[in-house]
Amino acid sequence: MHKDISIVLPSYKSRELLIKHIKNLPKKIKIIIVENSYDKQTKKEIIKNFANVKVILQKNIGYGCAINLGSNYVKTKYFLVMNPDTKIYQNTISNLVKAAKKIKIFGALSPDQIKNKKKNKNKKKIYVKNQLDGGAMLFDTKIFKKIEGFDKNIFLYYEENDYFHKCNILKYKLYLVTNSYFYHSQKGDSSSAIFSNKKEKDYAKLIGGWHGQWSKFYYLKKYHGYWYSFYKCLPNLIVNIIQFIIKTLTFSKKTKYIYFKIEGLISSMIGIRSYKRNKYDEF
Repeated sequence: MHKDISIVLPSYKSRELLIKHIKNLPKKIKIIIVENSYDKQTKKEIIKNFANVKVILQKNIGYGCAINLGSNYVKTKYFLVMNPDTKIYQNTISNLVKAAKKIKIFGALSPDQIKNKKKNKNKKKIYVKNQLDGGAMLFDTKIFKKIEGFDKNIFLYYEENDYFHKCNILKYKLYLVTNSYFYHSQKGDSSSAIFSNKKEKDYAKLIGGWHGQWSKFYYLKKYHGYWYSFYKCLPNLIVNIIQFIIKTLTFSKKTKYIYFKIEGLISSMIGIRSYKRNKYDEF
């Protein structure tokens, strides 16, 4: 089993969680970390203590692109992607690999949330789904590269929606494997990040608001066309503009967050690339 699978871990300011996570993973499986915050100290500490781990230092290229990059270093038939704040359980990996070998052709497999363990008793082990939980996903390396992985234009949010939609169009089915389990806090994409101060953390939230709006419009436009996307997002834009005016007049602390959301949506509407990044990132 160990020769069939590698693990890809995208990381951003997650040193403590990352090291704790690696300690709980099988030592015989090759682990590839794409360290998006270019943390040299993290790389030094990890390669010193874990012989099975490769760390790629990278300026922040986003979640999906980090997985794409990590997949280029995969030499095994399958690879498992997990967030640093994700926990897997006994037999999770082996049962995923068994399911993959049984299914053979697929877009992705995902273990089930641990909260569903009691519900899954006496039920079939594999379900076809239109979407999966992105906290832990297993890919066939050749298929992942054949369909060009995640959309490189998306920096943050909707990258998984886009991948799943693409799989559905190309007839690569998505499967939930209910005899393997994982836990993910699902607090958001920055839940595993540890920021040096409150200003940095607050700015990361602003960036999240910007990309949430940008990516939503881009994703809808990609599959449904411009005017459908405009129709779906216009009410949200109007609400945000009204909120911005109210927040400005009341000197609310949320004014800047609303502004970032408006800017992100309008940027996507007029075809500007997903350029906004955290100004506190130092590389």
